[in-house]
Amino acid sequence: MFTVGEFSQVAQVSKRLLRYYDEIGLLKPVHTDRMTGYRYYSAEQLPRLNRILALKDLGLSLEQIQDILNNKVSTDEIQGMLLMKKAEIEQQLQGEMQRIRKIEARLQAIRNAETHQTLDVVIKQIPAQSVLSVRTTIENRKVGFMLFEQILKALPLKHPYGLFMMIWHSGGFYEPNSEVEICRLLDAKSHPPVSLTEDLQMCYHELPAVATMATFVVKGPGEHIPIGFGAIGTWAEVNHYRFVGAPREVVLNLPQAADGNDSIFEIQFPVEPIP
Repeated sequence: MFTVGEFSQVAQVSKRLLRYYDEIGLLKPVHTDRMTGYRYYSAEQLPRLNRILALKDLGLSLEQIQDILNNKVSTDEIQGMLLMKKAEIEQQLQGEMQRIRKIEARLQAIRNAETHQTLDVVIKQIPAQSVLSVRTTIENRKVGFMLFEQILKALPLKHPYGLFMMIWHSGGFYEPNSEVEICRLLDAKSHPPVSLTEDLQMCYHELPAVATMATFVVKGPGEHIPIGFGAIGTWAEVNHYRFVGAPREVVLNLPQAADGNDSIFEIQFPVEPIP
């Protein structure tokens, strides 16, 4: 089982949203500790949450979603509704494309759960890594993209600078006011600070080695990243592992296509077996 914070990261939704769904009875925790009041969720709740989010993206009210879930609408029926909405959105402005990709990602997560698709989670040993990084709080996704673009301008895509990595110390890409550390892997043992703004600069340090890192590769636009978080969360629960550190997103391939379909990300979670 996962705490509210852990399940928020696995599902890539905000803790505030989970609390609200709990209050209205749309998604209740599987267990609440009587002594502490702490709430716990299970990876088995991911399919229901993905249905809620997919139907919400269709524009349905929470009351309508509650009725649909209570009536046990099939995955095929939900898929039909999603495809109809997809066709409608494709006729709208290009700015709506991001919304389509989010729907497709949730739909894929539903399919994976329904078909019990094998989770391609790979366990790795990650050595200590030299990085240039900046740790800050980002108000929303737009601010995060702007900071990423500043780093791209400040550090060229060539030696000694390597892959990009985001370490989510709290929250996540879809949760406001999240604490993130944006890193650039470095093939060097030192580097002077690199100024990004008057208040922010990237500094050299070394990330410690991780003995057991659960990893999952996600191909496609950034909206598909939640599939990777969900896959690792499900794998960890099934195989009796727990999270022991902040999750990471490593950008294996920066997008060249306008829709980001050529992007490749590796989601990483430090884990350890549950005794």
